[in-house]
Amino acid sequence: MTNFIVSQILGLFALILVCVSYSFNEKGKFLIYQISANIFYSASFLFLGVFVGGLNTIVSIIRVIVLYFFERKDKSPSTGVYVLFAMSYLLVGNICFQTQFDIMAIIAYEFFNVAMFIRDIGFTRILMVFPNILIIIYNIISQTYTNAILDLTEIVVLLIMIVKFSWSYRYKRYKHII
Repeated sequence: MTNFIVSQILGLFALILVCVSYSFNEKGKFLIYQISANIFYSASFLFLGVFVGGLNTIVSIIRVIVLYFFERKDKSPSTGVYVLFAMSYLLVGNICFQTQFDIMAIIAYEFFNVAMFIRDIGFTRILMVFPNILIIIYNIISQTYTNAILDLTEIVVLLIMIVKFSWSYRYKRYKHII
């Protein structure tokens, strides 16, 4: 029971950090908050023995750190770096596979990988919606309920930010006409 409570508390910290991350329109700041959130998110899975979710989130933390350093240099990582992380998700998924539901997590992490390698933060937000839906289902099945709330909240925040920055972009683009 203690592991369950600790897991939910860790998920709550992750929830707060993820929500804050999507308010930034700069990829570097977004990535820093994602790193912090993923540490708590991973721990939440691991406290319940959900290894595919927990260990793939650790791979995600490493990926986000790598992407952060590329972003600071205003460079794009090579395709090889993308493939390395894609293969890492598959490897962890295969080694730690426990139930057929782990397939959802593996697919979701592959989609997250694609989204995070896109340098356009607006497109990244759009691509993050689908894998979050898969992860919500996975979280509920895995009993990481605050993680499920986190991912549902993340979808809501993503949609709000997509609309907000879309309108902001349109306003800036057509401001001279109005």
